Order: sequence, then structure tokens, then C-alpha cells
Amino acid sequence: MTLYAWTISKPGRQDIKKVSDLDELREYLRVLDLPGVAPPEFVSLDAEVHDHGTYTHNGGSMDEWSMTWTKVDDETEVID
Repeated sequence: MTLYAWTISKPGRQDIKKVSDLDELREYLRVLDLPGVAPPEFVSLDAEVHDHGTYTHNGGSMDEWSMTWTKVDDETEVID
């Protein structure tokens, strides 16, 4: 399982900082129901995920929110 350290920030709210897999991150985004058409592509699709990045929705507007993420663990099973 691959783990990511991530932060979701929205003006007027306390930042949410977690370490989890993508499923938990997707659930947070679903529950928060942040403004915007779609969350970052890697969160909504089964696509290859970059090791780190930043996403900002509507920078400077009332609907602004952002997310940063960094891969912290990538466990793969090794068979001897």
C-alpha cells in the first residue's frame, strides 16, 4: 500500500493534515464537498500518481482551496 502525507487548505477553515492511502484521501474530499468540478485527476481516477504535487482550485476567489501531497511510503511485497 502506498501512503501519502497530504494537506487540504481552505481559507476560513483549519487545515486538514493526514497520512493515508488514496482511498482515505478520496473519502475526505467527498465528505468535505469542496467547490469545483473535480478534484485533482489522480484522486478521482485510477491513474498513475505523482510522488508529490500541489493543486489549487480557483486561486484568489471565494471558492479557493488547495491540496498538497507527498508520497511517504511505497510498500511492495518481495517474494524470495
